[in-house]
Amino acid sequence: MAELKKNAAKRKKRKLILFIIELAILAVVLVALYFYQKLNLLDTSYQVDESQIQVNDVEEDTLATFEGYTTIAVFGLDNRTQGVYSSGNSDVIIILNINNDTKEMSMVSVYRDTYLNVAAVDEDDKFRKCNSAYAYGGVEQAITMLNRNLDLDIDNYLCVDFGAVAEAINILGGVEIDIESEEELYWLNAYMDDTNRNLGTDEDYVSGTGTQTLTGVQAVAYSRIRYTSGNDYKRAERQRRVISQMFEKAKSANLSQINELIDTVFPDIQTDLSKKDILTMATAFLNYDLSSSGGFPYYKTTMTISSTTGDVVVPLDLESNVIALHEQLFGTEDYTPSSTVQEYSDYIIDMTGLDADDAVEDSFTDSDDFTGSGDTDSNDSETGVDSEDDEE
Repeated sequence: MAELKKNAAKRKKRKLILFIIELAILAVVLVALYFYQKLNLLDTSYQVDESQIQVNDVEEDTLATFEGYTTIAVFGLDNRTQGVYSSGNSDVIIILNINNDTKEMSMVSVYRDTYLNVAAVDEDDKFRKCNSAYAYGGVEQAITMLNRNLDLDIDNYLCVDFGAVAEAINILGGVEIDIESEEELYWLNAYMDDTNRNLGTDEDYVSGTGTQTLTGVQAVAYSRIRYTSGNDYKRAERQRRVISQMFEKAKSANLSQINELIDTVFPDIQTDLSKKDILTMATAFLNYDLSSSGGFPYYKTTMTISSTTGDVVVPLDLESNVIALHEQLFGTEDYTPSSTVQEYSDYIIDMTGLDADDAVEDSFTDSDDFTGSGDTDSNDSETGVDSEDDEE
């Protein structure tokens, strides 16, 4: 009799444990379904016209490599009109590359002033600052610019404006950024005036150097600084630093923060990513490491080629930079660029009179030692910062 009672107690305990496990699984499923439905908040109304996107003819081995990765073009638009994604210069151009097997992600920011071919599919070659491709022909022309010049085959795009970035950072409680010098602090606060004006906010200036917790508007202003040592190179590094801090904050965010983040920011993001793609990206975000980030081109200099182009970042040479890019993104050793990239590389050498021997090499995350020759965008008369992006 005692043995029967003992067995009955064991069965009761086992049923209780199974019931608790079932409840836990149900809770996870319900939470997953809840957030899956939240993905409907994203603006997926615009799907790219594939006929207006060009991909270079590359080796079969390269095509096979592409299949193991998901490559996403991220464009940050500084339109001064929030929520408009059909036009405007792309002040931020980032290539996100996700290894489909390991779910690891690397991030490369393309310097917005890089001298590349920005022509549309049906146009003659047109070499300008690469950020103008979006202004000329929207997301299709911007993706074509990346594919043609860098031997890529972009899978998807994501567009966001600075207002959405500021909102996201505020929800996450700000980002911790090291303000490295009095010069950087001066320009950060100078950009605060213009950023407040464009976002309709009234944020305070940052009070000092050293590690500071920046609000969304302050972080956006920090990301826009171009007038310190390093110019566009340093600005791209600042942008990667802010994005990386956002990733880290998001990893430790509670459900309430995540829910608010989704409700507030998702409607301000335009993308052609599917729900499945986004869930894959979410896993990759957890494996993101700042050490896998960089700025393109790696070997370059700055110069004014003509009054039309203004002051540009010159890849020296483009072929060598594309080889380095494919090594970073795909782990490809001894990559051979396509004939298109070789042609563009030769053209840039002919136009500038410069080759690889004239390049200044920049490390992936530290460009303080390089001082570029400045920028030719229009300036705000009071602060000296750019209040409008240059239209070519």
